[in-house]
Amino acid sequence: KFSESGLYFAPKEGKYTDTVEYLKNLPLQADPEIFGMHENANLSFQRRETDRIIDTLLSIQPNVGGGGEGGKTSDEVVAEAAAMMEEKVPTLLNRKSAHPIIFKKKKGVLDSLTTVLLQEMDRFNRLLKRIKFTLGEIQKAIRGEVVMSAELDRMFTSILNNRVPKIWEDIAYPSLKPLSSWNEDLYQRLDFLRKWLTKGPPKSYWLSGFFYPQGFLTGSLQNFARKYMVPIDSLNFSFKVLSHYDKEEIKEAPEDGVYVYGLFMDGARWDPEEKTVADSKLGELYDTLPLIHFIPKENYERDTKDYEAPCYKTSVRAGVLSTTGQSTNFVLAIDLPSQKESRYWVLKGAAILCQLND
Repeated sequence: KFSESGLYFAPKEGKYTDTVEYLKNLPLQADPEIFGMHENANLSFQRRETDRIIDTLLSIQPNVGGGGEGGKTSDEVVAEAAAMMEEKVPTLLNRKSAHPIIFKKKKGVLDSLTTVLLQEMDRFNRLLKRIKFTLGEIQKAIRGEVVMSAELDRMFTSILNNRVPKIWEDIAYPSLKPLSSWNEDLYQRLDFLRKWLTKGPPKSYWLSGFFYPQGFLTGSLQNFARKYMVPIDSLNFSFKVLSHYDKEEIKEAPEDGVYVYGLFMDGARWDPEEKTVADSKLGELYDTLPLIHFIPKENYERDTKDYEAPCYKTSVRAGVLSTTGQSTNFVLAIDLPSQKESRYWVLKGAAILCQLND
């Protein structure tokens, strides 16, 4: 048998007509199971095809028109959306509002995660400044006060189609969310960093909330290396999946390492009863992972029975090497307990995502 259902199998040696009849009875479209994939793969494919069709329709839709029978024109829709977004743009993250513990030095050295926080603040402030400026410019262009440049025209079309403007994407973190969801996600990221800045280090960290999560993970290893006076090159993370799904249930930060939340499984799910990776439920494309304890260990050797699940920033699962030598999408591989061989999950396309598309 080539599939669990028994639909695909090698027919027994016999008459030619029997073999032809068997082949004729096979489905016209091959089921995902013949490739070792879950039935949800069909749902993912259909959703992707739908998104592609909608994108094509939006790309050929004219930007002019509207306003008939009391409807709003494109200019009015974009101007209203831009004004609403401009009003909601959060204030910049200011170091002067930092909690005293943030800049408290240990053995004369600033905490590595504080350095990560300051770098993240700079990146987000840069993005906020561009958002604020361009939203003001697009409103002026609509009113005819400034020239509608090609860049502003593309921004106009993006806002009209609920897409993130490229002028923002160029300096933003990777994301596939539509504009409305992207804005809410941005506000949540800023709220996470602002609370960290003003109230002190959190007990658990939202890995998805960072511009550069690899930098945060390196900072965690660096803190461990300084604490125990070991070379950072000899350190790697081991992982322990907790039973908690809500970060508020965490009362104390760990002695070593960090608690991480906000991750999702694609192509598989986490079974909280068996504490292992399991097949997805039919119709559920993504599964929320519980908090995970990232524990630095010296000369760590992974359990070969574990599934080395790749963790990506977005569902594209592809990126390019940046100037730092790190991928723009791949974050790291997280070892998860499994009762099945790793190749089984590889065929299922099981991976961990930092954020979803909606």
